[in-house]
Amino acid sequence: MKVAMPGAGFIGWGGGVDFLKAYVAPLQRLDDCEIYIFIPQDSGLRKIAREVRYRLWTKVLHRSIGRYTAPFTTSELVDVFRSDRVHVVVYDTYWNTLSDLKRALKEHRIDIVFPTLLDLGPSFPIPWIPYLPDLQHKYYPEFFSDEEIRARDVSFQQLLHSAKSVIVEAQDVKNDLQKFYDVGDTEIFVMPYTAVPEDGWFSLEDVDLDKYHLPEKYFLISNQFWLHKDHKTAFDALKFLHDEGYTEYHIVCTGKMDDYRDSGYFQRLLDGLHKNKMEAYVHFLGYIPKRDQIKILCQSQAALQPTLFEGNPGGGIAYNAISLGVPIILSDIPVNLELKSPHAYFFKKHSPESLKDTMMRFIEGNKERLQYSREELMEQGGARLEQLTCAVHEVFRYNLGGNER
Repeated sequence: MKVAMPGAGFIGWGGGVDFLKAYVAPLQRLDDCEIYIFIPQDSGLRKIAREVRYRLWTKVLHRSIGRYTAPFTTSELVDVFRSDRVHVVVYDTYWNTLSDLKRALKEHRIDIVFPTLLDLGPSFPIPWIPYLPDLQHKYYPEFFSDEEIRARDVSFQQLLHSAKSVIVEAQDVKNDLQKFYDVGDTEIFVMPYTAVPEDGWFSLEDVDLDKYHLPEKYFLISNQFWLHKDHKTAFDALKFLHDEGYTEYHIVCTGKMDDYRDSGYFQRLLDGLHKNKMEAYVHFLGYIPKRDQIKILCQSQAALQPTLFEGNPGGGIAYNAISLGVPIILSDIPVNLELKSPHAYFFKKHSPESLKDTMMRFIEGNKERLQYSREELMEQGGARLEQLTCAVHEVFRYNLGGNER
């Protein structure tokens, strides 16, 4: 069976690449399964069109428009996904991204598409299973333009009418879909929480962290600086923690330092740190290599996840932390509370005081952190991966013939 994993929509951000890799692992466990990852790249004509558009807006219309920089080159993506029974297909995109993908899928005689962020339509001849991330715009419309909200609503509803089934990564997301949209006969599969360490994460001796000049004691936040990630709550909590006498603790941040929806957001965070005289205690590393991030995580006191909204429990940093036995302190939003782990600690969302109290309890109660061996962590991850493999098999069975779960 040939399974296609379209990269469109995923490969433009580090978390999307991690998401696809997480689903490669269970597919490799299925018998007779060949995995094809489709990586789009701009054709020469499309590159020219992008450049003409950029010059038109900036030079002729004198409008400000940013140049998007992808976190990975095409060759880097090929290296990232290269593994057993995985074929990476790089295809050119011209004017219609969806049509270009459909052509590539048919050329390779794909049997099923899983997962995808694209709506392939109800008449597409190949079974396809989309992924719906979250409904943030329903709870925080102030983070979106009116046009973005309308577009998300239309695309989500249309996809639910087009697809035989969809996958989500939390019961909370399924509940929201049923609350806000006409789901009809579309089956919604909630995929199990699957924090699995990569084997290479246990061999990081060659990763040199000296260039980052890290403090001795720090908490780690690994989020892009989106508004809903709520870094400010964590920064204010650190100030309160220092006021209580815990002045040796810092926060280290990884991730891109921008949000296209509010270009001044990051600067306001810096201004707040300056006002509180905390600039020396918060460190911004930007977008860094994954192995560097993992080593920084392993050397941290704990991960912090102050987010106001997620599509899965704790976001990507929680998967990494739980898989490696690293503690994580999270906001108590419903989706995060689905995370059941002895390494998870919760605080009242958007409350620096509550986060400070949780950090203090964590510091005082974790003088000696429980250490796991590589074998123990791989065994724990393997048990979670087996659950995900069974869930993927059920999704495939439903979409390839069986109409009952």
